[in-house]
Amino acid sequence: MARVIPGVEVKVVKEIVPQQLYPSGVVGMIGTAEGGPVLKPTGVTSYRELVSIFGGESGSLVRDAKLAFLNGVFQVYATRIEGTGGTMASANLAGARRRNVVRLTSKLSGEAGNETEVVVMRGQTENTVRLEISNDKAQESFDNLTMQPGTELFLVDFINNNSKVVSAEDLKASLEFPDTNPVDAEITLSGGSSQPPTKDDYQKALEMLEMEPEVDSVYACDSWDPAVHALVDAHCKNMSTDCKNRIGFGTVAPNESVDDILKRVDVLASDRFVLTAPYGVGGAVAGLISKLSYWESPTFKALTGMADIEHRYTPSEQMKLISNGILPVDAVRGRGLIVVKGITTSKEQISVMRVADHAVRGVKNVSDNFIGTLNNDRGRTALREGLAGFLTGMAKEGSLVPSVDGKDPAFLVDVYSSQLDFAQGIVRADLAVRPVRAMDYIYATLTVEA
Repeated sequence: MARVIPGVEVKVVKEIVPQQLYPSGVVGMIGTAEGGPVLKPTGVTSYRELVSIFGGESGSLVRDAKLAFLNGVFQVYATRIEGTGGTMASANLAGARRRNVVRLTSKLSGEAGNETEVVVMRGQTENTVRLEISNDKAQESFDNLTMQPGTELFLVDFINNNSKVVSAEDLKASLEFPDTNPVDAEITLSGGSSQPPTKDDYQKALEMLEMEPEVDSVYACDSWDPAVHALVDAHCKNMSTDCKNRIGFGTVAPNESVDDILKRVDVLASDRFVLTAPYGVGGAVAGLISKLSYWESPTFKALTGMADIEHRYTPSEQMKLISNGILPVDAVRGRGLIVVKGITTSKEQISVMRVADHAVRGVKNVSDNFIGTLNNDRGRTALREGLAGFLTGMAKEGSLVPSVDGKDPAFLVDVYSSQLDFAQGIVRADLAVRPVRAMDYIYATLTVEA
């Protein structure tokens, strides 16, 4: 309808802007812990936060995550696993007539609970007791506790509601108080034991990590089981088919010989898995790589938070490891502990895989916004421009580079739809990218003038 009265008409057109990509450097870590939720990926951004949820370093999860944080990890999705068949440490508080009146059970799993000590004392008021509960993580004091159910200070309910160290169970001993003779009765919890996680436990944890799209690398803490490594590799490959590209990390066994290490890659040569050596550096390597920009190579980058490594390989042993797709760590004078060469078990450079993964995530992120808008040339041109803009950004960052002679560009992109594709509602995008590679060797020519 034409305007009759002079004026200004404003039409708002919403521009298609891709969502922000998840940041690179989020590591999913799976391992045992003293406490915290089981099989529930929990995002933490600091070591202090990790310890407050999962306890101290007696479990593999906190030990390896600590190394990751010391090496600059952006965020960790920590997933605690526990082997079936373990027991919790406990102790019975006996009454004056030597009958057990209350059972205290540690909230720390396995052997960690065996360090909990309880001192039973007379309360400040008559017919009450005081409990002093402590371990190497916490100290608690509860005074004027009674054995009368339903009261505010009933020992069992009060402990269950307020203690972070133990839980209490009423053994129905006719309101008899825990014995305080001698005046300070000391008891240590015992009987806590752990069972190592099984392959099925790791499988369940990996399934839970599937629901965390931010994760771009996965590490099975302190596990050198080839079956577990195969599960991590399969998980990363499966996630990568849905554009949620991930790289898995694993470690060799303690004191494992080079010959035995080489046997591992005979059955696990993958672009999606990194095997670190020697034992004990896996968490640090995962943290270092997550800290680096996605196009940076970890080759010759220093690890922090470690004073030593379990074993140093000779130059010939390092050559064997690298030529077979193992990532070795060594001590170099003037540089500290360094990653000798950042490669996957298929011998591909980790930085190349991370650049490719970033490109995949970005292309999907851009393309998702154009679904339902590509039924004409204008829409397809907009998609082509969107993809070219994203890849141009990668080239400006230095993650995509043209060939040295300049004949091949950093990337190519084309968007098209054949008549058959158009009838089926399909638009195709062809892309080619040239990820930057690490320069691992420097050749020098020395000219001597007489």
